[in-house]
Amino acid sequence: MYVKENIPVFLLFAAFNAVILLIGLIDSSIPNISVIYISLFNLLIFVVYIIWDVIRKRKFNSSFQSLESLDDVVGMPAGETPNQRIIYEKLDELRVKHQEELDKESQRTRENLDELTRFIHDMKMPVTTMKLMIDDLHGEEGRKISVEWTRLNSMLNEVLYLQRMPNIKNDLYIEEINLAELLNTSVKKLREICMQKNIGFDINLSEPVVYTDRKWMQFVLDQIITNSVKYSGNNDILINGEVVNGQMTLTITDYGRGIKQKDIGRIFDSGFTSTSDHDDEQSTGMGLYLTKEVCGVLGVNIGVTSRYGEYTTIMLTFSRANKFTKITVK
Repeated sequence: MYVKENIPVFLLFAAFNAVILLIGLIDSSIPNISVIYISLFNLLIFVVYIIWDVIRKRKFNSSFQSLESLDDVVGMPAGETPNQRIIYEKLDELRVKHQEELDKESQRTRENLDELTRFIHDMKMPVTTMKLMIDDLHGEEGRKISVEWTRLNSMLNEVLYLQRMPNIKNDLYIEEINLAELLNTSVKKLREICMQKNIGFDINLSEPVVYTDRKWMQFVLDQIITNSVKYSGNNDILINGEVVNGQMTLTITDYGRGIKQKDIGRIFDSGFTSTSDHDDEQSTGMGLYLTKEVCGVLGVNIGVTSRYGEYTTIMLTFSRANKFTKITVK
């Protein structure tokens, strides 16, 4: 690299020595030994210069080659040569401009999220009022409207939790939780849909107590059970919980559509719906993605097994002796 960058210098040195040798050959009054001494002396000076130049440029060049982002310019040496200093100043200028653009974009994003949050909260009031009105309706029409209201409320909650995700660690309150209570709450929210689709629940928890955040775990269970209900019909959803080797494992099994093997590894990806079932126009592909993200923060392992056309089982594994149990429960 250094030789390629300094080819003109090497050519100039070679030309300079060639001229000296040529003069020595033309002028017979100059002893040959003197010409050789001059050439060797020039070579020595040139070698010393090259070594010095390589050493002084090496630190900057090494730092420049190892740059992975503009942020790394902060710890980079300013350079020893005018060209190096020009490069450093330009990089630092670009870094500052880039950071300013990021700050502006971050500010716009925060403003958009704040506006979205206000919109959702504003929507919650009429949605709650609608629920009170729907509860006064009876018969099949009232049940159908209640089902659609449940879906609307679920989508609003999903967006609200998506907005909260960046600050989830600041929103955690770990305490002793009875999973049976959370499961009953999730099932109750979907009561009308379950009645419409003739879906029942068989819940059996040998040890329902875990340490986690109530609000976020409620969201996780809501998403999983909603998915189970969505792709099921005319059957029961089985929910079992047992402790094995100090770990509480909760399994939620539905006997609905199932998941194809090629899709199992992607169901927790953001925006993924299905590679073959294209009748999910209303699916956002965000529910299970958010579920996976929340479980990661809560220290809960989530897994899935399925056979297409037969069943799907979601497994949540809570550690009974993890870092959360060391926190004083208030």
